[in-house]
Amino acid sequence: MVRSHHDNDRGVGQRAPVATPVRGEITVVIADDDHRVGSAVAALLDQEPDFRVVGEAADGDEAVTVARDLRAALVLIDVRMPGGGPALVRRLVALPHRPVVAGLSAQADPATWTRVLAAGGSAYLLKGTVAGDLPVLLRTCMQGHLVVGVPGAADLLRRLLSG
Repeated sequence: MVRSHHDNDRGVGQRAPVATPVRGEITVVIADDDHRVGSAVAALLDQEPDFRVVGEAADGDEAVTVARDLRAALVLIDVRMPGGGPALVRRLVALPHRPVVAGLSAQADPATWTRVLAAGGSAYLLKGTVAGDLPVLLRTCMQGHLVVGVPGAADLLRRLLSG
């Protein structure tokens, strides 16, 4: 089920239809099949003046539809939800407005996070370990940086890059 977030005084049809922040806002779609996680992330981002959660989705197809229709600048996806993973990342970054995509997961295995990043993801963050830092990490992604919040990631990348 597609859920619109914050149907406030602006009205559903009056959301800013751009992928880049408007008036300093970073528009966000949260895609997670666990509504509790999506709600917790939305509550955290709602405390930040520069983030505006504009929609939520429970699977990959909904995530693409909501991100496309609302032209979200940032899409946070549960990597393991139905329709998630690298294929979803590729679909999202191929949208005409090319949103930034950040993967959230409880899984730290290198095969998963490297595939998400290779597909065009800008971040791979572990659920439950980044809560207080999430806004800062997402702002970093929005500035064009790659963010990997996985223990041991730096060592693995150094080994891969050294040949």
